[in-house]
Amino acid sequence: MHQVWKVSPLGRFGVLALIPLLGAFTWLAWGNVLVTLLASLSVLVSWFRLAFRPAVTLTDEKVIVRNPNGSQQVSLNDVATVEPGYGGLTITTTRGERVVAWAVQKSNLATWTGRQTRADEVAASITAASRSRA
Repeated sequence: MHQVWKVSPLGRFGVLALIPLLGAFTWLAWGNVLVTLLASLSVLVSWFRLAFRPAVTLTDEKVIVRNPNGSQQVSLNDVATVEPGYGGLTITTTRGERVVAWAVQKSNLATWTGRQTRADEVAASITAASRSRA
Protein backbone atom coordinates (compact mmCIF):
# COMPACT_ATOMS: atom_id res chain seq x y z
CA MET A 1 0.00 0.00 0.00
CA HIS A 2 1.31 3.41 -0.95
CA GLN A 3 -0.95 6.46 -0.94
CA VAL A 4 -0.06 10.11 -1.41
CA TRP A 5 -2.26 13.12 -0.68
CA LYS A 6 -1.27 16.63 -1.75
CA VAL A 7 -2.83 20.08 -1.59
CA SER A 8 -6.17 20.17 -3.44
CA PRO A 9 -6.40 21.88 -6.85
CA LEU A 10 -8.43 24.72 -5.33
CA GLY A 11 -5.77 25.17 -2.68
CA ARG A 12 -3.05 25.18 -5.32
CA PHE A 13 -4.55 27.54 -7.86
CA GLY A 14 -7.20 29.51 -6.01
CA VAL A 15 -4.54 31.57 -4.26
CA LEU A 16 -3.22 32.82 -7.60
CA ALA A 17 -6.12 35.27 -7.67
CA LEU A 18 -4.46 37.12 -4.78
CA ILE A 19 -1.33 38.03 -6.76
CA PRO A 20 -2.99 40.80 -8.84
CA LEU A 21 -4.60 42.13 -5.66
CA LEU A 22 -1.21 42.23 -3.94
CA GLY A 23 0.29 43.97 -6.98
CA ALA A 24 -2.46 46.60 -6.96
CA PHE A 25 -2.08 47.17 -3.23
CA THR A 26 1.70 47.46 -3.51
CA TRP A 27 1.40 49.88 -6.41
CA LEU A 28 -1.09 52.03 -4.50
CA ALA A 29 1.01 51.99 -1.32
CA TRP A 30 4.44 52.69 -2.84
CA GLY A 31 3.84 53.63 -6.48
CA ASN A 32 7.06 51.91 -7.47
CA VAL A 33 7.26 49.34 -10.26
CA LEU A 34 10.33 47.61 -8.79
CA VAL A 35 8.73 47.17 -5.36
CA THR A 36 5.56 45.86 -7.00
CA LEU A 37 7.52 43.35 -9.10
CA LEU A 38 9.60 42.18 -6.12
CA ALA A 39 6.49 41.74 -3.96
CA SER A 40 4.75 39.78 -6.72
CA LEU A 41 7.82 37.60 -7.26
CA SER A 42 8.13 36.83 -3.56
CA VAL A 43 4.45 35.85 -3.45
CA LEU A 44 4.94 33.56 -6.47
CA VAL A 45 7.89 31.80 -4.82
CA SER A 46 5.99 31.44 -1.54
CA TRP A 47 2.91 30.19 -3.38
CA PHE A 48 4.91 27.52 -5.19
CA ARG A 49 6.50 26.32 -1.95
CA LEU A 50 3.21 26.28 -0.02
CA ALA A 51 1.09 24.78 -2.83
CA PHE A 52 3.32 22.11 -4.34
CA ARG A 53 5.63 20.90 -1.56
CA PRO A 54 3.22 19.69 1.16
CA ALA A 55 2.21 16.03 0.99
CA VAL A 56 1.13 13.15 3.20
CA THR A 57 2.41 9.73 2.18
CA LEU A 58 1.10 6.54 3.74
CA THR A 59 3.26 3.43 3.33
CA ASP A 60 3.00 -0.04 4.87
CA GLU A 61 5.10 1.01 7.86
CA LYS A 62 4.92 4.78 8.29
CA VAL A 63 3.34 8.11 7.51
CA ILE A 64 5.62 10.67 5.87
CA VAL A 65 4.57 14.29 6.36
CA ARG A 66 6.20 16.81 4.04
CA ASN A 67 5.55 20.46 4.88
CA PRO A 68 7.09 23.56 3.24
CA ASN A 69 9.90 23.69 5.78
CA GLY A 70 10.76 20.04 6.27
CA SER A 71 9.63 16.45 6.56
CA GLN A 72 8.81 14.13 9.44
CA GLN A 73 8.11 10.42 9.62
CA VAL A 74 5.80 8.67 12.05
CA SER A 75 5.74 4.89 12.39
CA LEU A 76 2.23 3.47 12.08
CA ASN A 77 2.89 1.64 15.35
CA ASP A 78 3.29 5.02 17.07
CA VAL A 79 0.09 6.67 15.77
CA ALA A 80 -2.39 7.28 18.60
CA THR A 81 -4.88 9.65 16.92
CA VAL A 82 -5.32 11.52 13.64
CA GLU A 83 -7.54 14.60 13.71
CA PRO A 84 -8.41 16.79 10.71
CA GLY A 85 -8.55 20.52 11.33
CA TYR A 86 -8.12 23.98 9.89
CA GLY A 87 -4.32 23.88 10.24
CA GLY A 88 -4.03 20.41 8.73
CA LEU A 89 -4.06 16.83 9.97
CA THR A 90 -2.75 16.53 13.50
CA ILE A 91 -1.11 13.16 14.07
CA THR A 92 -0.57 12.50 17.77
CA THR A 93 1.86 9.73 18.68
CA THR A 94 1.68 7.34 21.60
CA ARG A 95 4.47 9.42 23.22
CA GLY A 96 2.33 12.57 22.98
CA GLU A 97 4.27 14.18 20.11
CA ARG A 98 2.25 16.03 17.49
CA VAL A 99 2.96 16.20 13.78
CA VAL A 100 0.84 18.55 11.67
CA ALA A 101 0.41 17.84 7.97
CA TRP A 102 -0.41 21.01 6.02
CA ALA A 103 -1.34 19.22 2.80
CA VAL A 104 -4.79 18.11 3.94
CA GLN A 105 -6.97 20.59 5.81
CA LYS A 106 -10.58 20.75 6.94
CA SER A 107 -12.34 24.09 6.92
CA ASN A 108 -13.95 25.41 10.08
CA LEU A 109 -17.29 25.53 8.25
CA ALA A 110 -17.07 21.80 7.47
CA THR A 111 -16.22 21.12 11.12
CA TRP A 112 -19.11 23.24 12.43
CA THR A 113 -21.64 21.65 10.07
CA GLY A 114 -20.32 18.11 10.58
CA ARG A 115 -19.64 17.67 6.86
CA GLN A 116 -17.27 14.87 5.82
CA THR A 117 -14.32 16.04 3.73
CA ARG A 118 -11.21 14.67 2.10
CA ALA A 119 -9.36 15.39 5.37
CA ASP A 120 -11.70 13.02 7.21
CA GLU A 121 -11.05 10.32 4.61
CA VAL A 122 -7.27 10.72 4.91
CA ALA A 123 -7.48 10.64 8.72
CA ALA A 124 -9.61 7.48 8.52
CA SER A 125 -7.12 5.84 6.13
CA ILE A 126 -4.16 6.57 8.39
CA THR A 127 -6.07 5.44 11.48
CA ALA A 128 -7.16 2.20 9.78
CA ALA A 129 -3.59 1.48 8.64
CA SER A 130 -2.34 2.14 12.15
CA ARG A 131 -4.94 -0.15 13.72
CA SER A 132 -4.17 -2.96 11.25
CA ARG A 133 -0.49 -2.81 12.28
CA ALA A 134 -1.34 -3.18 15.99
